[in-house]
Amino acid sequence: MAKGIDEMIRNPVFKLICAFGIAVLFLSPYLSSVFAQEKVIVIKAGKVQTITNGVIENGVILIKGTRIIDIGSQIDIPPNTEVFDFHDKFIMPGVVSPDSNIGIKLSEEDSLAEAQGSGAKNLANYPVIYSIYPENPDYRLALINGFTTLGISPPSKGISGLSAVIKPTGQKLEDMLIRPRAFLKIKVSVNTPFLDLLKKELEEAQKNLDFQKKKKQEEKEKAKKMEAKEKVIIKKEKEEKTISEATKIFMDVLEGKLPVLAECGAPSAISHIIELISGYPEIKLIIRGSPDTYKAGVLLKEKNIPIIIEPKIDSKISYLSPYPERTNYVLKCQEMGLTIAFQVSGSLEDQIHLYDFLNKLYQLGIKKDLLLKGVTIIPAELLGVEKLVGSLEKGKRANLVVFKEDPIENVPVIEKVILEGKFVQW
Repeated sequence: MAKGIDEMIRNPVFKLICAFGIAVLFLSPYLSSVFAQEKVIVIKAGKVQTITNGVIENGVILIKGTRIIDIGSQIDIPPNTEVFDFHDKFIMPGVVSPDSNIGIKLSEEDSLAEAQGSGAKNLANYPVIYSIYPENPDYRLALINGFTTLGISPPSKGISGLSAVIKPTGQKLEDMLIRPRAFLKIKVSVNTPFLDLLKKELEEAQKNLDFQKKKKQEEKEKAKKMEAKEKVIIKKEKEEKTISEATKIFMDVLEGKLPVLAECGAPSAISHIIELISGYPEIKLIIRGSPDTYKAGVLLKEKNIPIIIEPKIDSKISYLSPYPERTNYVLKCQEMGLTIAFQVSGSLEDQIHLYDFLNKLYQLGIKKDLLLKGVTIIPAELLGVEKLVGSLEKGKRANLVVFKEDPIENVPVIEKVILEGKFVQW
């Protein structure tokens, strides 16, 4: 019998079966997680606001893993799927916040700079991701209030640094990160050395771009001459000068690879920054405006420059009247046909009341389509993530917010939040 067992052990087929069994044993936890990720879930709702393709009555959304694989009213539901029926609810994409400071702690110097305006500081190569801490509880609070994508900016002071795009959850920064560089943030101050500094940086970046283009052209011409004589590998010459990291950032700006978000506290600041960059046609400019932004609306419309403003009504005290003067500046921007994204400034407690502000603006004459797009697809486009988020479409990330009713027409009440196909627990 021992001989029979020994022969069985030596059998190659038996060895193969044993190896396969051991592999399955060790890989089973991994395989089970993979198959679990492939599970299809079904979300049903009375109304699904897609943003880009209107409202779907009695909508159905199929989600596989982190993505939407199908959406519509008449969809064949695969067998063995888990169905979540919100038949009397309203579903829309999660909020995309374009220029937020959620989770970023300001120093006393930063707070003073934001309050008083910027000086001549160049922090172009400072990435805000260095200031993002995944364990910050503010991110979870933002998430359960419907914010599923955050454009995080550095504190506003001069040439402030590089903004990033994150999702508000993750054990590590790399789990949260969507885009490490969304745009270069600057704060435009007219009565400071700031404009001279910015002009100098743009000119330096342009010189380096011209130098690189000239060098590439010379290398091409040299390669052609050498190829005519004999086939040789041409080694690139070392660059004659070192380019600073800040200058490299501005070179990307000049080539249109990196947009500029310019925070402008007055219409005069908007006109100055537009004039300054007028000689650089590839620069993509976004204005983070004030309540007076509409006063530069004609220029912004002419140049097709999008704006980020607060979804509020401006109130000013006049010496001629005991009552505050109220200006619906969002309505004025709407009438001018400007491209608008919304961002509530201030603390997280202020920002999470976004839907309340939108609801109020709707009652004061702002179009629902403008309000919805201003917190979803338009900020997604400004951040360069419109192919991932900002609307409910096939192939995009399954970031959804379930409301009791339409939050623009009714009191906004969030019942569920889904981030990348998973229900957020709270």
